[in-house]
Formats: sequence, C-alpha cells, structure tokens
Amino acid sequence: MNEQAKQQSLDLRDCLALERTSLANERTFFAYARTAIMVLITGVSAFKLFPGILIIFIGGLVAVVLSVVLFFIGLKKYLRRYRSLSTMKSNCLIPDDQMS
Repeated sequence: MNEQAKQQSLDLRDCLALERTSLANERTFFAYARTAIMVLITGVSAFKLFPGILIIFIGGLVAVVLSVVLFFIGLKKYLRRYRSLSTMKSNCLIPDDQMS
C-alpha cells in the first residue's frame, strides 16, 4: 500500500467509531418511528373514544398528520446520515463482513 492510500484510509479505532455512529443512527430512526406510532395511536384513540366531539376530532386529525410528518422527518435524517456514513466507511481497511 502506498503512503497516500495509507494516509487516506482510516485506522481501526476510526472504523469502529463509524460503526457505533451507524448503530446510533439506526436507534435514532427507531425512536422517531416509535414516537410516530404512539402519536398515531393517540390520534386514532381520540377518534374512537370520543366520536362526535369536534375539538377531539380536530385534535385526533392533527395527531395523525403529525405522526406521518414525524416518521418522514426521521426517515429523511436517517437516510442522509446513512449515505454520509457509507461514504466514510468505504475508506476503512477492515472488510465489510467484519464491520456489520
């Protein structure tokens, strides 16, 4: 391996830090998804428990829309970070089968 490639590649500590960051990114996405599901359940429960009350209907509708927005915000953040981490992981000297 030439000197320039050696300087551009990451050492083991950096590669492991990237893997930890990748796992943290997944956990953050799952937290967004879990929150979106709970807000969705809250909105649907409001519809079912209090039918016919306009303010509850509006609140439930807001909760359902908010849950969809939360999910897609989490998905967008996850995909953006995933792409950037994938680019950085390509500089690791460790084979992919040992990283995941």
